[in-house]
Amino acid sequence: MSNVKKRFDWAAFILGVLFVVLGFVAMYHMDTTLKFVSILFGIGAILKGIYEIWLRQTVDSLLNHKSVWLLVMAILDIILGLIFLFFHGVGVLTIAYLFAFWFIIDSIGQLQVANFYRQFGKGYYWLLIILNILGIVLGVVLLFNPVLSAVTLVWLISAFLILIGITAIVAAF
Repeated sequence: MSNVKKRFDWAAFILGVLFVVLGFVAMYHMDTTLKFVSILFGIGAILKGIYEIWLRQTVDSLLNHKSVWLLVMAILDIILGLIFLFFHGVGVLTIAYLFAFWFIIDSIGQLQVANFYRQFGKGYYWLLIILNILGIVLGVVLLFNPVLSAVTLVWLISAFLILIGITAIVAAF
């Protein structure tokens, strides 16, 4: 055992409090949170489009191959990014549908590989089957109710920020 005494970590404590506050702010200002997520998606899509243009030029110079597909994807990413950046309503609605599709596709994918988990035990296998069927049902519900999907996304973001904050506060001591 070491006799080194741990000092109070002010940076972790301040960041922890900040994350907890941000989590509650996100929870109570859902519209602003969704707009912010739309802006982040927009910036990410624009940066991805710029990267794809650079990648196309690099592939052309290294392999002497002009990829039309990379150029088309880059242009689509930049257009999508601009839509998310300047038309928040469209961005938020798109994110709500993407969130629902993510539940459905991920759950179907997990069901496809469920037999692999059978070797870890029947209990785990059936838990996986049940949870992923529930995931598909939840995804379909979210798909037909984009407002619920958007609210669920905000609540998950808020909960994540609060948990990160609590973890940082605990780590400060």
